[in-house]
Amino acid sequence: MIAFRPLAAADFRMLTRWLAEPHLRRFVQKTPMSLDEVTAKYGPRVRGEQPLVCHVACDDDVPFGYLQAYRNRDWPDAADGQTDGISLDLHIGEPTFLDRGLGRAMLDAYVRGLALPHFAQTTAYIAHDLANTAALACSKAVGFKPVREFVEDGEPMLLLRLEL
Repeated sequence: MIAFRPLAAADFRMLTRWLAEPHLRRFVQKTPMSLDEVTAKYGPRVRGEQPLVCHVACDDDVPFGYLQAYRNRDWPDAADGQTDGISLDLHIGEPTFLDRGLGRAMLDAYVRGLALPHFAQTTAYIAHDLANTAALACSKAVGFKPVREFVEDGEPMLLLRLEL
């Protein structure tokens, strides 16, 4: 059973380690981040200084993934111009949890059970690098449908939408 708990400052060392993993360096965090950089980026989120929610996914109390959600109207640049609904970002950080179907289970439980209800929304967006076929398959399996392609930081991306 996947459970979610709010991201805490005590998680920053773990998050720094996860962001250095080869599978995340390819699509999520292309340049290394130090603990100080992770603290500077995620600290305001943990302290509630930014309008988003951040969580750690756990399987039998073992942390394995990171998720965040935000209202698109609060972050129009990050949401590729979308103003309705919410957007999500997530990854599995622990390599031993890859290829076990947990990405799909984590995304489905989070978007339907936590993120959309938290923001009282019925529409969610997620974007993936077109080369990230595993992430695209995961989101599509949860019910996200392609909306359009766009370019982010020079990389071709696909925006997907889930409507409940």
